[in-house]
Amino acid sequence: MPTLVWTRPSFDDLDAIDRWLTAHVRGEIAIDMLSAIRLRAYFLENFPHGGRPIGEGLRVLRVIGTPYLIIYRIEGEAVQLLRIRHEREDWFVEP
Repeated sequence: MPTLVWTRPSFDDLDAIDRWLTAHVRGEIAIDMLSAIRLRAYFLENFPHGGRPIGEGLRVLRVIGTPYLIIYRIEGEAVQLLRIRHEREDWFVEP
């Protein structure tokens, strides 16, 4: 089973999403969205090719029921989470 690696930018994205949701939506909605992001990320441990390719080794996985996308790459036995972005953001990531 691949190892899931949260990069610093992916942690920072998750933190920013948490702060925004906490300030703008009801608490239980924020908790549900953050939980959905984390669960979807851990889905990649069992299904690393679950997202669609977007070029040069990068893949994107939609977080079901949310407007968020997980951008990641597979490096050997690791799935590196690169960014977590809102679908309406500019979510281009350089490899």
